[in-house]
Amino acid sequence: MTPEESQLDELKRLLAEATATIAALLSGQVDAVIDWKTQTPVMVSKAQVALRESEERYRRIVETTNEGILTMDVDGVITFVNVPLTKMLGYAGSELIGQSLSALVPTTAQSEVLHGVEQSHDGGSGQAEVLFVRKDGSELWALLKASPIRGADGTYIGRLAMLIDRTEHREREQALRKSEEQYRQIVEITTDGILKIDREGRITFVNRRFAQMLGYEPEQVMDVSVFTLMNSAAADLARLAMEPNATIFNSLDTTFRHQDGNDIAVNIAGSKLLDANGEETGYLAVVRDITERKKLQSQLMVSDRMASVGTLAAGVAHEINNPLAAVLANLEGVLEATAAITTQATPAWIGEEVRLPLLEAREAAQRVQLIVRDLKVFSSTPAEELGAVDVEAIMETSLRMAWNEVRHRARVVKNYGVLAKVAANEARLGQVFLNLVVNAAQSIREGDAEHNEIRIGMRVEGARVIIDVSDTGEGIAPEIVGRIFDAFFTTKPVGVGTGLGLAICQRIIADMAGELTVRSDLGKGTTFSVSLPVAQIDHATAHPNLPVAPHVGTRVGRILVVDDENLVAMSVKRILKLHDVHTLNSAKEALARCVAGESYDVILCDLMMPDMTGMELHRELLRVCPELAKRMIFMSGGAFTPEAREFLAAMGTHVDKPFDAADLRALVQRYLS
Repeated sequence: MTPEESQLDELKRLLAEATATIAALLSGQVDAVIDWKTQTPVMVSKAQVALRESEERYRRIVETTNEGILTMDVDGVITFVNVPLTKMLGYAGSELIGQSLSALVPTTAQSEVLHGVEQSHDGGSGQAEVLFVRKDGSELWALLKASPIRGADGTYIGRLAMLIDRTEHREREQALRKSEEQYRQIVEITTDGILKIDREGRITFVNRRFAQMLGYEPEQVMDVSVFTLMNSAAADLARLAMEPNATIFNSLDTTFRHQDGNDIAVNIAGSKLLDANGEETGYLAVVRDITERKKLQSQLMVSDRMASVGTLAAGVAHEINNPLAAVLANLEGVLEATAAITTQATPAWIGEEVRLPLLEAREAAQRVQLIVRDLKVFSSTPAEELGAVDVEAIMETSLRMAWNEVRHRARVVKNYGVLAKVAANEARLGQVFLNLVVNAAQSIREGDAEHNEIRIGMRVEGARVIIDVSDTGEGIAPEIVGRIFDAFFTTKPVGVGTGLGLAICQRIIADMAGELTVRSDLGKGTTFSVSLPVAQIDHATAHPNLPVAPHVGTRVGRILVVDDENLVAMSVKRILKLHDVHTLNSAKEALARCVAGESYDVILCDLMMPDMTGMELHRELLRVCPELAKRMIFMSGGAFTPEAREFLAAMGTHVDKPFDAADLRALVQRYLS
């Protein structure tokens, strides 16, 4: 074929292709696409264009997602990774492709990888939370999700996997778990009980402390009505507190019933629990055991009551002492007068019908004097004021006060022989002795006093004095002897004892650096032992208020007696009738006379008076008539304020009402000599 023919054939072929192309374009079966390299049109089918567009769309999705995406072949070798995965792990794509996924996790985490991946073999998606190691060595916690990839014929050809970064979520979860554990520990180790109840009062949560408080295990009180753990009165109060708009549930003192049947005092601090809509769903309560606090409050109430009784006793003693001083002084005066009469030729009936009744009246008055003195011992002297105390004298006072309890039950056997004094508070020690003697008496049944004994023994051991109070009573069982000093524990019948006496006694003795112990044989008796330190006595200043014997000879002086009780003033005047005695019932009037220039050798002055006290009179005389202030002797009925006690201690010399006539005369003569 000639060249021309060849060119013609080629032209025909091109023309035929062009005609076919135009026809195809006109029919819409193909598109003309310009090849950007050769800038020539390329004929592609519509299907190819759609496929390319779809591929591009999915590629953009894969590369812009927040999750890491990869594919693996049947051997677990990575064949594709998206950009987010490379950023997530810190590797380049070329560093990851061709690696096994297991190489990116620690050895300890490989089982989780296999578990999450292998589950995807059979068609279902597998997942596991896996620890990965980034290129820089840091940790990445990720949720690994995998699903199988299958060919056109359904053959398994690999896996598609997605990694979701869970590092921050896991850190928050761990922080939350740690916080929850901390709060759980706080709830479980707190000394208060914690419980949660629903609106009907059914317990939905308790900590161990609350259960132990009632003698249960936590599971024993779960899903139990809280009202069944209370007595009826406490349950009614709790129901009232849980009513709508009630406020007392914020802080409520009530009781719970222990498993052993005893009630325990508690304080409940509660608040309502609300749901997201503000609806009430129940209550959360903190329960504090206040049994010991209640016991302490009761002890303080008893102590306050005893202090009030002591104050009353001191006041009564003071009020009795004034008329009693007059009675005794006048009886002494009359007896002295009758003694003088009987030395002359007088009828015999004076001795029988006058003097004998006077002697009996004086003996009765002296017994009243002892009772008043005993009341003064139990007056409210502060416990911290310790001094050198004669234990024998205090024990004798306690025995006299307890005599009604003792005399029908036992004989009292005394074995004193102690010369040493103890460092103690007189009133408080007397309170302890009285309690021990009464307890000893009450341990013995009435009606057989001849065959029972209460033995009082005293001895010195080193630098301590031991006082034993023993009885032949019923004794104390070994299982409860260790509890007798517990507050509110008592073996006495209801209404006989409060269970506070021995607890208070032990505290009193401990406050005086002493010790109170007990030993007992059931059926044979009990011994309480009080151990106290020996007092360090300054013999040069001991007993400063005791009168000194007068010098030989009697000097008559000018005496001023100041007492608001005229009976007392007149009785003193009779006792000191050999002197020039002037009486006044007002300290203010006495001050006015002294300021006016009147002089006295001795001023006998009552300590406590209504318009002006003896202390105030002394203070004024020190200012205007200091010489007269030095000649004052104070008389006291025994009801002292702290100021009065300090004043008498500083003055040194005073006389207690009622006073002995001979001692008073001797003291006045001492000042006159």
